[in-house]
Order: sequence, then structure tokens, then C-alpha cells
Amino acid sequence: MFESFKFAVFNRQRKAWEKKRRHGKRAFILYRGVLRWGGIMFVLTMITNVVVRHMKVDWQLVVSLLIACPFAGYLWARCIWHVNENRYSGVRKQQDSIKEI
Repeated sequence: MFESFKFAVFNRQRKAWEKKRRHGKRAFILYRGVLRWGGIMFVLTMITNVVVRHMKVDWQLVVSLLIACPFAGYLWARCIWHVNENRYSGVRKQQDSIKEI
């Protein structure tokens, strides 16, 4: 019963990954990691520091966050890329072997 559900979810995830993969590793890391993840992290950290902690906007903090957040996003996206490549590489090999038959 749950096998068909697991297969459907895995198949949907695989198709979504293949769509993202078509754009390439560089685009994935830049848009998903540096801009999206790093940008959101920068904005939320600044909001937390200014609104919640009542800190003044310090340019040293802004510059350091502008360096650290995109770098962390780069590392995150690079790790996610490799995890997904390893996860779905077996599926691609199976599909290629089936197509050869």
C-alpha cells in the first residue's frame, strides 16, 4: 500500500531534481544557494539584530554578513547538489540499463 505512495513521491522528487539539474550546477549554486538561501539568511539576520536585539546598524556587521551569508549559501547549495546527484545517480543508471534492453 505504501510502496506505491513512496514510489510516487520519489518519482515526483526525481522529476523536480531533473528539471533543476538541466539548468546546471553553477546556476543551481548561484540562484538556490547564494542568492536565495544566502539572501534570506542575510535579511533574517539583519531583522533579528535590528528589531529583536535593538542593535544599531553597524556597517562592519552588514559587510561581514554580506560576505558570510552568501558563502554559507554557496556551501549549502554545493552540498545539496552532491547529495541529490548521489541519490538519483542510481536511478539514472537503472533507466539507462533498461533503455539498452
